[in-house]
Amino acid sequence: MVATILLLLSLLAVHFLLGSHAQLQENISLGSSFATHTNSSWLSPSGEFAFGFYPLAGGLFLVGIWFDKIPEKTVVWSANRDDPAPAGSSINFTVSGSLVMTVPNGTVTRIYNGDTNAANSASLQDNGNLVLRNSSSVVWQSFDNPTDTLLPGQTLPWDHRIYSNANGTVDYSTGKFMLEMGTDGNLVLSAFRWADNGYWNIDTQQSNVSLVFNESTGLMYLTNLTSIIRQLTTNVSTPVDSYYHRATVEDTGNFQQYIYRKVNGSGWTSVWTAVTEPCSVNGICGVYGYCTILDNQNVNCSCLPGYSLTDPNIPSKGCYPDVPPQQCSKSSSAVTNYTIQVIDSADIVNNLFTEMSRLYNSNLEKCRQAVMDDCYCMAATLTKDNVCRKKRIPFMNARKSSPSTDGIQAIIKVPVKTDGQVAGKKEPRSQMILKVCLSISAILAFLFAAFAIYNHPIARRSRARKVLANPAEINLKKFTYRELHEATDGFKNKIGRGSFGTVYSGILNLEDKQIKIAVKKLERVMEQGDKEFLTEVRVIGQTHHKNLVKLLGFCDEQSHRLLVYELMTNGTLSGFLFAEGEKPCWDHRAQIVLAIARGLSYLHDECETQIIHCDIKPQNVLLDSQFNAKIADFGLAKLLMKDQTRTSTNVRGTMGYMAPEWLKNAPVTAKVDVYSFGVLLLEIICCRRHIELNRVEEESEEDDLILVDWVLTCVRKGKLEAVVKHDPEVSDDFKRFERMAMVGLWCVHPDPVLRPTMKKVIQMLEGTVEVAVPPLVHAPTF
Repeated sequence: MVATILLLLSLLAVHFLLGSHAQLQENISLGSSFATHTNSSWLSPSGEFAFGFYPLAGGLFLVGIWFDKIPEKTVVWSANRDDPAPAGSSINFTVSGSLVMTVPNGTVTRIYNGDTNAANSASLQDNGNLVLRNSSSVVWQSFDNPTDTLLPGQTLPWDHRIYSNANGTVDYSTGKFMLEMGTDGNLVLSAFRWADNGYWNIDTQQSNVSLVFNESTGLMYLTNLTSIIRQLTTNVSTPVDSYYHRATVEDTGNFQQYIYRKVNGSGWTSVWTAVTEPCSVNGICGVYGYCTILDNQNVNCSCLPGYSLTDPNIPSKGCYPDVPPQQCSKSSSAVTNYTIQVIDSADIVNNLFTEMSRLYNSNLEKCRQAVMDDCYCMAATLTKDNVCRKKRIPFMNARKSSPSTDGIQAIIKVPVKTDGQVAGKKEPRSQMILKVCLSISAILAFLFAAFAIYNHPIARRSRARKVLANPAEINLKKFTYRELHEATDGFKNKIGRGSFGTVYSGILNLEDKQIKIAVKKLERVMEQGDKEFLTEVRVIGQTHHKNLVKLLGFCDEQSHRLLVYELMTNGTLSGFLFAEGEKPCWDHRAQIVLAIARGLSYLHDECETQIIHCDIKPQNVLLDSQFNAKIADFGLAKLLMKDQTRTSTNVRGTMGYMAPEWLKNAPVTAKVDVYSFGVLLLEIICCRRHIELNRVEEESEEDDLILVDWVLTCVRKGKLEAVVKHDPEVSDDFKRFERMAMVGLWCVHPDPVLRPTMKKVIQMLEGTVEVAVPPLVHAPTF
């Protein structure tokens, strides 16, 4: 009862917030503005649509357009779906003809940039289209920039797409499903975040095809600009003007057209749907999820046997294995026990890349045995035609959906929990481990508190005068040039030279302890003040990750700019991989790949300030005394002189590892690091340099000089085994090598949009996300 009252009060509050101070304006003049705290919006002449700040949870706002005369206040377009605005933000139709949003810290986001073609009037039309005009024509309109919804009068042209929300009316950010009007005339629904080829389509095989939502009839159809070639909606309630209409790509992956009676309406009613079996949507329940239909309309997401929900509150996020899967390699000593569970009228639909071999003329017992006998196989389906289709992890699209899965049996290999892992039981050993962990945690918490007090700036200043006190609050030791000169014996022991300067080894005496250090003398550093330099050092100093080389301190005395790092005693990854003699262990190389990926993911997504490395290569990955891989030289690109960033490729990476957008002067994003990582990944797993101009091995081919091209060619020919034919250890673990090679090809895609994030790369490498066939594999060769 209390929850119901709170919900009603919330709805009333939203209604008041959206409805108050609305401005009915056919033409909005230059200089008009409104803010979140004024609770105002611009209305269409009929008052049926509003443009303004739409309140979200947590005090954030969408800049959007919504139906304003119905209780649901359904959003149909937004300008900032992936970056909601905080309270205190404002919208301004500037006197210079731009439409901008300004947040409280002063950051300005341009919804329309009028610098080249200024608008002199704006209006929200009765069809929900926000239009900006100059004296003679339309210069911008929201209908040309749809998010997840189409309205009557709106067209989705060829080579355009709209994306679902992440979670209905809770999270309006870009979701995982896409409706695309392709250049080949194919209208496709796909789970684009998994490089899905589509789970629903209307293939018209023509050029210049558009999806039209007719304003007068309320019908949707495909047209080639001269005639209707495919009707989608065939019937809507009449008269059309008595209803509101919308067509939306939903967070469930479906594309549906809805109507809402304007007078005495009680909700949105579907009049057409693309997907008739909701569980046929690819990825609807995430990796390892299991989709069942509740009422022939809505889906229920759960987990297959042996898996648990990643987020119990959002089952569609998928599942994770209760027991880590067994590593299938001859060097692995761990053996996992399994049982088999069979689910009737269920299927696991995967693409050809994740499907393994097929056994014909099979039965349930033969299929079960085939799954048990194959270490790499974790599931199978037995079709009505007695075909056993074996699956390898990570699989997705497990579903029970009549009539599609009728007569199919899903066979799941379920690991048996042992050594205290059995659910509901607490073995004495696990209790002992828990107590030990709690004790250690308590001790570490005490030590951390003591360390924090010991290293507090006030205590440190009273203890020594060698710590810098400055507005940047850098928690690093400031060294004098003389100290570092003595520690390195006059900078005599040179151990390396890179894009940013020369590195020397040394020994530092700190509080009766000797610490081995590496001192980097920065060269070509920007001529900037101490404040700017210390700001960049502060960013580097705040990074704390086991796969990043630790910065211990710095020196900025007069013209001397030096950085002091922990010494990595086993040198560079380049020397480790490409030295003469026996190749490094395959398992260790695979671990190094994951370590580098985790370090990059931290730099991109987990730092207070995002760091783009810009020069990932084997020489910038170092190995400590235990041969653990750590990324070096991160955060240094901003310290170089500005003119160097325009003329030198050193700042922008190293040839062979440089993303194509560098050469096009395109904006730099974290995807340049992803590209470099892809090249490095292939070098590590193949244990050879990215280019070898003097290859003289027997049976070497002309196209194997450039590693990326060679791997891609082998994949296209179905001969990836040729890459590792001289590496028996890798050949014995070929499935893992194949997965990692595919991840590398995804990373080196020429289009940065199609490259995965480093977070996604880690998931693919670990096997928690499906690795589809990269688009490059199917691309034409010239």
